[in-house]
Amino acid sequence: MVYLTGAGPGDTGLVTVKALELIKKADCIIYDRLAAPELLDYAGEDCEKIYVGKADSRCILTQEQINGLLVEKARVYQCVVRLKGGDPYVFGRGGEEGMYLRSHGTEFTVVPGVSSAVAGAAYAGIPVTHRGLANSFRVITAHRMQEEEPDYGTMLDENETLVFLMGLARIEQIAEGLVAAGRKPETPAAVISCATTNIQRVCTGTLDDIAEKTRTSALVSPAMVVVGNVVPLREQLSFFEERPLWGKRFLVPKIGTKPSRLAELLRARGAFVKESVVGRITGIPAKYRRQEIAQVDILLFTSANGVEYFMKNLFSSGLDVRALHGVKIAVIGNKTAEKLLQYGLRSDLIPEKQDSTGLVRALKEFIETKVKKNPFQSVSIWYPTAKNAEDDLVDAVLSVGECGRLNVYENVACIPDDMDLLEFDGIFFTCASSASRLLAGKTKEELQTLNSHVTMYSIGHKCSRTLEALGVNAVEASVSSYEGLCNILLQGQG
Repeated sequence: MVYLTGAGPGDTGLVTVKALELIKKADCIIYDRLAAPELLDYAGEDCEKIYVGKADSRCILTQEQINGLLVEKARVYQCVVRLKGGDPYVFGRGGEEGMYLRSHGTEFTVVPGVSSAVAGAAYAGIPVTHRGLANSFRVITAHRMQEEEPDYGTMLDENETLVFLMGLARIEQIAEGLVAAGRKPETPAAVISCATTNIQRVCTGTLDDIAEKTRTSALVSPAMVVVGNVVPLREQLSFFEERPLWGKRFLVPKIGTKPSRLAELLRARGAFVKESVVGRITGIPAKYRRQEIAQVDILLFTSANGVEYFMKNLFSSGLDVRALHGVKIAVIGNKTAEKLLQYGLRSDLIPEKQDSTGLVRALKEFIETKVKKNPFQSVSIWYPTAKNAEDDLVDAVLSVGECGRLNVYENVACIPDDMDLLEFDGIFFTCASSASRLLAGKTKEELQTLNSHVTMYSIGHKCSRTLEALGVNAVEASVSSYEGLCNILLQGQG
């Protein structure tokens, strides 16, 4: 089955539930330039991803080659997702692809998407219809063969909003054509670049001056053109560019390819965020026996990965959560506790101060008051963690009980993307390994330059100490969480 799927206009939050479900289960994704690349992070590790984007007249593959590729992959895979920006049937050539698939005996399904024709205008503060100003709207492609021009003579109704998609390169011809056909030169117009994304830019004017204003604004494609009386409503209805972090650029190094929740929080507040994979998580299989688990008093988790891979080993041992009957569970913070809940387990201890120091202090009190039945009882603690994690916490826990370290996963280093770190306003570090890996190989002079131009943000003490050892200062979150990192900015601390 081939799914002709709309990816929406750019903001990943505007993808449909059905489209996202298909991306997650796809065996192969064939995607366009206008499909948000962040959506590919939701795909499985074994999913084949093939880029077939077009930029202006430059093509990776011709449309005929794309058609053939869809049939070829459908013969290999159960679920092929053809991911197209916006909606597949709104100037997305989805109809052509569907007809080709049908003619070659290949089943297909259409999954409509949110079109930039409506959403792009809305994110610029421009409703395509509005009572008293516009009672209809028309969507026109500006990307035509050189000798073709739209019939501007049919576009003279002042109560109709005109939306030209892919119109940046032809803004002058569009404006001149409408005026020559009889549309008033003072008719409001807007050009929206990279609509619904965190690099969206909007230029407004009239048909008489919009081409010149667009040139001086140096807008980039993809861009859409909106013409009509609704354009001035932007002054009252603009919301997307009013968010608190609008215009800021941040880098989030991360472990694994899954979308970062921190990046999601920053984007929701208007920031442009680039994610860079500096590590990947691999599980370390192990078998547990019910009898040995029965001797454990406390399970200690300091990460969601520790929870996930311990539970995988538990299940692969032929056991389930019933084997943990009578075992107390302590976690370092709320996010680890939330991961536990996915397995139907509640933590017995979450320290008020959610870091290693706070955990050990709370654990000592918890053992004395909730676990020990007599002062001489020895307490057995299992600590599922990363193979390459430091032993600091184990050493501290040994002061309150017998701590058995279980290596259930490994944080394997990846080479970060090649990029200029000075182009960002800030870099957010959520763990010590991300800090050391991203900055590895930097000279003392490079780190000093980076430190003076880019603000570093740290999620906690351990991460801050790693940065300090590299000679980099960081603003540390008062609460060791993604929300705590965001609040540094929202409260004006960084």
